[in-house]
Amino acid sequence: MDVVSPSAVLDRAAATPRFASAAPATRRWAAPCGALPAAAAAFDVAVLAFAALAGEFVYRRLALGESPDFGGLAGGLLAGAVFVLLAQLAGLYRLPTLLAPGASLPRLALTVALAQLAVVSVLFLLKSGADHSRGATIAFAVLALTLTPLGRVALARAARAAIRRGAIQGSRVVTLGDPFELERLDDADFPDFGAEEVARVRLSGSAALGGGLLESDRVRVAQAIAWAREMRATEFAAVMPWGAEAALADLCSLMRQSPLPLRLYPDEKIRRVLRRGRDGGLGRRFSVTLLRAPLSAAERAAKRAFDVALAATALVALAPALLTIAALIRLESPGPAIFRQRRCGFDNCEFVMFKFRTMRVLEDRGPIVQASLNDWRVTRVGRLLRRSSVDELPQLLNVLRGEMSLVGPRPHAIAHDDEYKARIANYALRHHVKPGLTGAAQVAGFRGATPQLSQMERRVERDLWYVDNWSMALDLKILAATVFIAARFDAASRLAAARNHT
Repeated sequence: MDVVSPSAVLDRAAATPRFASAAPATRRWAAPCGALPAAAAAFDVAVLAFAALAGEFVYRRLALGESPDFGGLAGGLLAGAVFVLLAQLAGLYRLPTLLAPGASLPRLALTVALAQLAVVSVLFLLKSGADHSRGATIAFAVLALTLTPLGRVALARAARAAIRRGAIQGSRVVTLGDPFELERLDDADFPDFGAEEVARVRLSGSAALGGGLLESDRVRVAQAIAWAREMRATEFAAVMPWGAEAALADLCSLMRQSPLPLRLYPDEKIRRVLRRGRDGGLGRRFSVTLLRAPLSAAERAAKRAFDVALAATALVALAPALLTIAALIRLESPGPAIFRQRRCGFDNCEFVMFKFRTMRVLEDRGPIVQASLNDWRVTRVGRLLRRSSVDELPQLLNVLRGEMSLVGPRPHAIAHDDEYKARIANYALRHHVKPGLTGAAQVAGFRGATPQLSQMERRVERDLWYVDNWSMALDLKILAATVFIAARFDAASRLAAARNHT
């Protein structure tokens, strides 16, 4: 069998498909694997706070015979907060590191020491060091350097066990690989990577022979991308010989059509080396990220929270103006005030986008002609709305629904998307983030009709620059530039109206 459907995982013992739903209806709620970093951070703070309390108790009760006043708790919490910041910078909250902490334990101990040194320095600068016993501080340091690594090892074992039980849902993975390597990949390996396999695609054996992917492999990769979208997968896993440079390069090139990350799991040779070597417990859980997602889970959450807050506020504030515009559209020409059109969004998923109707026609299917200067189809109200981009404001509803973002590449009609995918290289990479109400291309002047292909190419180039350079600060700059452009248009319109009046 070459390709295993999303609802069927290869049973290697019987060499026939065994059907098992990727998301059984009876499955109980499971915590997302992406919550592990936050849980680990809270656990680290708790361990350091406990070490501070235990250090003070040991020193005062056992060494001095005094009753502890537990004043060291504040120092422990402060050390915990500093440790979390430093550990984040050191990459100690990455999922592979949390599930296999062995190789990172020296970095972990160094980070604990730096956090404690920072706290001691702060106490010294505030001249409050006299309120803290040196003996209790030393006891805290010893316990923290001992308990924090032990706690991380225990947390990793508990997390892997919870993934196997289904209490923690691992990343939903679509696996692609060489037949030889897939035969030797055990289902039990996936929880060690923090993953849950939902579909498997078997490629040809060309990689093992040192060649690139065959045409049949390219078809299967396209099928894998479609299945990942259907199964709501969160990443791809490649199981191929690490020396197959041509095949891996081809695979990376093809997988760039999807916004999901691609990880390379160890092949049979690498696994044997890791099992024999002194890798600090890393073992089979080692993997290499070949392609990363444009935005991390934390960045996506921050962008989404910002979108919802600002879109909801804007809708409430602009409600009277939006209702007035809708009434003017209905009065000028027959038809609905809101125009609905299918657009291509994140990961090439279709959605229905809302706009104020600015034309006398409602085109959604078949050949769609872009609006042009002095287009007879555009109404008088519509002409004003289009010039000021006010016709896009109903897309605030798309933002609230999660189909769009405030800032991102502008979504095109399905017919135009199909055309430009075939004519512009890397056009599909625009769909690696959610489409936006405004975007980098628009504030740079690449907006409106694109009768020439070179105009769309420059717009796509700017969109891809945004995808590669996203930051929350960049979103704020684009929104500010959009408001400035709209205000400048309003001022120009007022000036033109005043001249006409005189």
